[in-house]
Amino acid sequence: MENVKSFFESFKEFTWDIVGYLLPGAYALILLSVCVNKEFFIHPSFGKNTKELYPFIFISISYLLGHLVYGIACLKEGILGKCSYTNKIERQISSQKAFILSKQLISNALNAKGITDDLSIASVRDLRSIAMSFIPQHDHKIYTFTFRSEISNHTGNISIIVAAFGILFSFFKSIPYQVFKTDSNYCILYTCLICCYFLLRLTRNKFYEISVGLPFSIYTANAIK
Repeated sequence: MENVKSFFESFKEFTWDIVGYLLPGAYALILLSVCVNKEFFIHPSFGKNTKELYPFIFISISYLLGHLVYGIACLKEGILGKCSYTNKIERQISSQKAFILSKQLISNALNAKGITDDLSIASVRDLRSIAMSFIPQHDHKIYTFTFRSEISNHTGNISIIVAAFGILFSFFKSIPYQVFKTDSNYCILYTCLICCYFLLRLTRNKFYEISVGLPFSIYTANAIK
């Protein structure tokens, strides 16, 4: 029975991994296919079986493109440093009562086991990982909010990048290679994508705040029972 449970847990994690990369990659691929001029959009060819392989090709490229999107997000957060949304939200959480109380409770629990490490210098993420290790039954609930935050983040990044390039080519039509479509209806699309970025940013921040703060609330509630 334990082996069956372990299998389903592993399968669930594998599915989350696939979907987490596949959805942003598919969104990027579809958006590029709409906004990029046909002569610059490469269509793979495998002879007579090309049409039959299109679903596999689409899924494979989307999955690989999803990793690139994830890398862009990491690069962006690294450049922003302390100004990144993750650091800003973690600083807010570090002043909340649930975090402060859970830090004290975790420290007491570790001291009871003979572990006397100073948690005052531990980051919010470090303490979150420790808190989650005490409440593994709530992992799914917490990671659901993390997943939603990541999807919102990647979708927003794709939207703003495509919109920025689209508007750039629309304003500077003297660029030798007009990769992006610049008709008036596409300019409206690029404007909508920019608006979508700001809405998705709100969604990203909200879900990330929940995913980081929730473990401390759950741990505190369980520890003081």
